[in-house]
Amino acid sequence: MNKSLKKYCLSFMSAILLSSGLLMVVPKAHASETYDSDYIAQRSQIAYQQSLNADHNNEGQIDVQGVKSKAVVKVGQLLRAGGDEVIDAARSFKIIDASTARTFKSNSKKIGNWLTKFENAGANAANEVRTQLPVWFKENTKVSKGVAENISIAVSWAIRMADILFL
Repeated sequence: MNKSLKKYCLSFMSAILLSSGLLMVVPKAHASETYDSDYIAQRSQIAYQQSLNADHNNEGQIDVQGVKSKAVVKVGQLLRAGGDEVIDAARSFKIIDASTARTFKSNSKKIGNWLTKFENAGANAANEVRTQLPVWFKENTKVSKGVAENISIAVSWAIRMADILFL
């Protein structure tokens, strides 16, 4: 029952991504499936800046701060449980490659525990995780900067996708 529910959720997430055109978040840099870490960092920074500008366009709206983000809570739970669902989804959408997935898997419980401090970040949780996770990796692990950037992209992507599912 639980396995079929996981497959259903993964296929539902896939359908949402395909129908909304969010597959263009990480455009292909080459014909191969590898990305230069500088290219990924640059694209991530551009997306982050665009998200900040989008927030300024909605000035008159009231944002609820301090409310627990169901998306962060769920992604954190999945990562603490081993992270297979998050890692498999990121791999199937080519957010991360196989070697990054292995590193992500070996650090998933630590990342899941670290995510608890962002449960009350509200709508900015994915952006905050995206910028702070590489710093945490540098201070707490021996993971290279490029791999840390890729994992932070995958975690923030997972939070955004989970946020869409919990709307």
